[in-house]
Amino acid sequence: MQKNDNHSGLSMSADTLSASLRHKLALFAVAAAFVVIGLGAFTRLVDAGLGCPDWPTCYGHILWPHDEVSTEKANAVFNETPVEHDKTWPEQVHRLFASLLGLVSLVIFALGIRASQDKKLNRTLIALVTVLLASLVTRIVLAAKWDVGADPMHDFFDLTIAGIVLVIFAIMAVLGLKRGQSLSAVKLSAFIVGFVILQGLFGMWTVTLKVWPQVVTLHLLGGFTVVSLFWLLALRLRNNPWRYDAETLQGIKRLQAAAALGLLVVFLQIALGGWTTSNYAAVACPDFPTCQHQMWPDMDFKKGFDISQGIGPNYLGGQMENEARIAIHMSHRIGAIITTAFLVFLFLRLSAIKQAETTVMGFTLLGVLFLQVGLGLANIIFHFPLSVAVLHNAGGAILLLTMVTLNYRIATAKLTP
Repeated sequence: MQKNDNHSGLSMSADTLSASLRHKLALFAVAAAFVVIGLGAFTRLVDAGLGCPDWPTCYGHILWPHDEVSTEKANAVFNETPVEHDKTWPEQVHRLFASLLGLVSLVIFALGIRASQDKKLNRTLIALVTVLLASLVTRIVLAAKWDVGADPMHDFFDLTIAGIVLVIFAIMAVLGLKRGQSLSAVKLSAFIVGFVILQGLFGMWTVTLKVWPQVVTLHLLGGFTVVSLFWLLALRLRNNPWRYDAETLQGIKRLQAAAALGLLVVFLQIALGGWTTSNYAAVACPDFPTCQHQMWPDMDFKKGFDISQGIGPNYLGGQMENEARIAIHMSHRIGAIITTAFLVFLFLRLSAIKQAETTVMGFTLLGVLFLQVGLGLANIIFHFPLSVAVLHNAGGAILLLTMVTLNYRIATAKLTP
């Protein structure tokens, strides 16, 4: 009996250690995801989205062409897109940091399934990841030797990698749904692995489809979703819910629907921001509070939100006319007003509960909101400086994480024992 108790104690200790390590790795992943989001924003804003016309290499290099010989060779192979050194490194550094994020997600999930002692699951994942990595390494090695414009094997490997990634994402999602309730953090980490890989696929499509606005917007939203998922994983592994008496708990639970709606409003506003930047509509209104010196300028909402733009043209710099871009920009401004009003309403509801945790949460939400609004205004007033534009992207991510935290805290709040 004592032997079994000792074994049980050791098992619990190992599980606790695993959860603690995964929690730290999840926090590291959140920080890394912020770096990736910042690099992605920087890449878009300096028009480096097509700085590397191939994927996952850059002109056939793991890094990028850095000397005269490699540049000449790259220009000979990619004669339609000659090397621009100020645009190659932002794109490839962004990819490398995103790859690091993928590796971290795999480590977190591996630690989780190791704790579950599911050998069949381990074998399945190792096989899938080995095939994926082998395909990527082969693609990288051979890319430097191929004439990209002529060799059909280039497209074959791209399609193969895309297929493998989609299969892995689907299997990861299914595995996550099938895990037991006691391993809910493992379910989430399984989904994260699949989603990060899918996000990498959208990164490839961003290049191969020549920054097609639909894909660029989805890729941006994917990045914000990834950081939110890692943050949610960190919260779940921390497992430190709010605890209140019955009356207070009831008041907090009444906020659940409003908090969920607030999360949706913030996500939609970020989507509007993504559509604005992917269609290069940020500069369509260089003045504030007017736009083109008018309170309500001529706008074309039909063309501005035409999601049927064709594949083929190079969308770097945008293809829409001025009135369509103005419609997009003004929609983002209107969205900002709606978002601000709703989040202020949430702040007032949180403050009315009069508990230390809800008060801190409310003021945190209000502070992040005003910071983000201020960065948006500074973007226009100071004529879109690069640093402010990048910070505006980061501010959107912080606001989203604040809403994720609020929703998680409300959903997991419990009675005081």
